[in-house]
Amino acid sequence: MSFTEKPSPTVARRKANVTTCKPMDDTLSSTEGRGRRLSAEERRRRLLKAAGEVMTARGVDAVQFAEVAAAAGVTRQLVYRFFPSRQALIMGVLEDLAEDLTRRFGESAARSIPGSLDAVARVFVDAVCDTIEAKGAGPWHLLDSRGPDPEVARLGRRIMDRLVAPWQVHIAGTIGVSEPEAAIVARMIVAAGRAVLEQWYDGSLTREEAVRMSTRGVSALLQAFARPATGGGLT
Repeated sequence: MSFTEKPSPTVARRKANVTTCKPMDDTLSSTEGRGRRLSAEERRRRLLKAAGEVMTARGVDAVQFAEVAAAAGVTRQLVYRFFPSRQALIMGVLEDLAEDLTRRFGESAARSIPGSLDAVARVFVDAVCDTIEAKGAGPWHLLDSRGPDPEVARLGRRIMDRLVAPWQVHIAGTIGVSEPEAAIVARMIVAAGRAVLEQWYDGSLTREEAVRMSTRGVSALLQAFARPATGGGLT
């Protein structure tokens, strides 16, 4: 997927309120406790959130220091303090997405996956949807990027591998294949789910419709690769 791909209207609308803000200091707003200075981690997370919003609303090419600073309501110097280059900022957004995916799916969801194929599929799709709603579609699109920056593309692939790794054992146990075979199936599941979720991004489907259709597709894929009771692997 190209770095210049047009962002999806549906998810972009959720994040489209990325406007130029008056630069502010490092203190929290009045609704969050006036006068308390943000920690370095809080400041960094706010900058990553702003960058993710810009990426979702206007695409990765719009993720420039001036744009992110305006969206976060800070100076460009503050952005430089945390991210010495634009590539570092974009990679930070991907790492932030990976952390959220790992928490929602790789840790919590994977541990709760029951034996039903439909339930496995539903857990996967819901976790992805929750992450997209929290972080925006822009970073999620970038995971599958084949854009011009090879380092960002490699990071995206590593993060995708990290995403599917924790639940490969659950897939292996559910459909009766080896873990290497389950790794292949897991990547296919990601691709199949993405195809339907694209229609949620662009507003053609509601989330529930997308989840239902993705669940059916993923479940069918798992069933197709399930090992017969008599044995045998993927063919």
